[in-house]
Parts: sequence; structure tokens; C-alpha cells
Amino acid sequence: MWRPVVRVEPPMPLMVAGFAALSMGIFTMLSWREAKAKELYLGHCDVALSHPKFSNPELAALDLDARTLDGSREAFEQYEWYVARLVYTLDECLKLSSTRHWYKTAQTQLANHKDYLSSDYYRDQGYLPHYSKRMQILIAHQQRAA
Repeated sequence: MWRPVVRVEPPMPLMVAGFAALSMGIFTMLSWREAKAKELYLGHCDVALSHPKFSNPELAALDLDARTLDGSREAFEQYEWYVARLVYTLDECLKLSSTRHWYKTAQTQLANHKDYLSSDYYRDQGYLPHYSKRMQILIAHQQRAA
């Protein structure tokens, strides 16, 4: 015997509620990612405030040939670690929130270190493969700008 097929449609309020919940979940995730990126970056800003000569090498005598900062090899080593930390922090910020704002922030911060990033010394250290492709491109941009 033939029976008519009953079509069950979800009630419209349930569909709207599901869409709203999904939208709120996505918004919350994106907001959290942006907040985490800001937290990471501000942590790095604290380091920059404590070490202004590292954040702005124009305040010091950076000698890439002698590998010194203000005549100190130890300070040069600290500067290298500062730049590495900066690059990793910016890379993580871009992973969390790859908006135009974070790309501009990365470009501005990396520009302070373009002499170091474009030096033969930096190239010979083989640091670039340690970073994401996105960060390698941003560093290459600084190298071309030098």
C-alpha cells in the first residue's frame, strides 16, 4: 500500500537560533584570537621598553662586521635574540589574526632592523628557514628595502 511521504522541516526559530549560535561562536573565536595576538605583542613591547637599544638599533652603534652593539659582543648576542623573539612574536600574531593591521605592525617593527636582516651575517646564519613562509616574505621585503 502506498503511503505519502511526510516531509519534516525544522521550525524556523530553531534554524535562526542555530545560525545565531554558530555566528556567536565564530565571533567569540575571532575576538579571542585578536585579544591573544595583542597580549603577545604587548608582552614583546614590555621587552622593547626595557631594552630600547634593541628595539631601535639607531640608538646604539650596531657593527655587523665586528658583531658588536655599542662595542659589546654580549650586547650583540642579546640584540640577535631580541630580533628572533620579535620575529616569532609577530609571526604568532599573524597566525592568530592575519589582518592588515598586524601586517602593517610587522612591517613597521621589522623595518627597524632592516640593516641587520639584510646583512650578509644574518644571511649566513641560516635563520630564515626557522620562520613561516609568511614571515620569510616579510623579512625578504625588508632585505630588498635596505
